[in-house]
Amino acid sequence: MRKLALWLLVLAVWETLSRVSPWIPSAVGILQRVAANLTDTEILSSLGRSLLRMAVGFLGVFVFGIGTGLLLGKFRLLDEIFGTAAMALHAMPGAAWVPLAILLFGLTQWAVIFTVLLGATGIVMVTTSTGIKEVPPLLLRAARTMGARGTKIFWHVVVPSAVPRIVDGLRLAWAFGWRALMAGELMIGSLKGMGEILSRVAKRRDLHEILAFMVIIAVVSMVIDHLLFRRMERLVKTRWGTA
Repeated sequence: MRKLALWLLVLAVWETLSRVSPWIPSAVGILQRVAANLTDTEILSSLGRSLLRMAVGFLGVFVFGIGTGLLLGKFRLLDEIFGTAAMALHAMPGAAWVPLAILLFGLTQWAVIFTVLLGATGIVMVTTSTGIKEVPPLLLRAARTMGARGTKIFWHVVVPSAVPRIVDGLRLAWAFGWRALMAGELMIGSLKGMGEILSRVAKRRDLHEILAFMVIIAVVSMVIDHLLFRRMERLVKTRWGTA
């Protein structure tokens, strides 16, 4: 309730300032555009296409990011060789991968999906490997005392202990991947999607419409984060006793 009150206060101040200055767009006007756009079948169809590409790309992030992170965390030699590459992958902005993706896949949706994969995998690799390496030694000693050895310790003690870190990485990866998706769709204008619509609206130089689409893009990402990743994070923290 307090968050809602704060947002209403922000909107009220914003709307008041827009009445004073002609350079500030109206908050009410933007929200009206948002409501109108969310009933437009073309926009909803484009949003669906964007979400589908994001889902496919994020599936690749989940499999490749966690799998590689587990290997880096378990095998020190691999971490020494490829750990820096994982950090570099994480540090690279998602938009920077778009030219490479276009070179490899052309102006297709696979180029956008590839951009999501490269733009979000690095953080999952880093957080997963960090979670594996930060398992408390006391926990490992307790497992060995109880007779656990080798792969049993890894899969039944180490990996479960790293789950909170992995979930944190996936939540961050969603945000990075969504940004990479928008960058890809903006630069590959032949594909229907939210990025393509935003690019088309920008050419009309309609500030209210641009901001309305930016609000939609941000809200969609926040809703999915709240409904999926925050709930997953709370569940894991409760289950692992860290809440």
